[in-house]
Amino acid sequence: MMVLDIESLKDARITLTLIFVNILSFFLINLAAPEEVILFLVQINRNIINEYEVWRLITAMFLHGDILHLFSNMFGLLLFGATVENNKSISKIQFSIIYFVSGLIGNLFSLIFLPLDTISLGASGAIFGLIGVAFTMIATDEPTLLFFALFYIVFFITTSFIPGINFWAHIFGLLGGILFGYLFYARKRKNRLTY
Repeated sequence: MMVLDIESLKDARITLTLIFVNILSFFLINLAAPEEVILFLVQINRNIINEYEVWRLITAMFLHGDILHLFSNMFGLLLFGATVENNKSISKIQFSIIYFVSGLIGNLFSLIFLPLDTISLGASGAIFGLIGVAFTMIATDEPTLLFFALFYIVFFITTSFIPGINFWAHIFGLLGGILFGYLFYARKRKNRLTY
């Protein structure tokens, strides 16, 4: 695992861009946009199913309910995003796939499991995907740290049961990340060791 410093953060360009876009969209949309714009972009399950407004599954990943929601997600994105993005075994394209597809998987499963009148927003599913990849990296490279990684994941999943938090986006984003971690990292590392 790596230690994050200013130099390693400079190399995490996609992570930093995602943080910038999330912060910018928070201030533009929450402070300047009319309520109709917010309601057009958040994940509203009824609108996705009845009106086929599928863009909401992606646009909701760039919206946050309040400053604490934004800060906690951007802190997680900085920590796990930079760690995964700076790993030389993960390409920038793979990193982007992990982020967006994990977020999409989390939002799709929350669409399936939550009621039609649910409104959801945030980057948590995508960030949990990065946590899943980081977990896979630890399991592959540092099995002695596996207990601590599992403890960390259990802590994050447990906090997902707080009312108002989209548990399904978290759990399925995490599972998507573990799958991507296996496909893009663990399998590649295992193949290198066997040749």
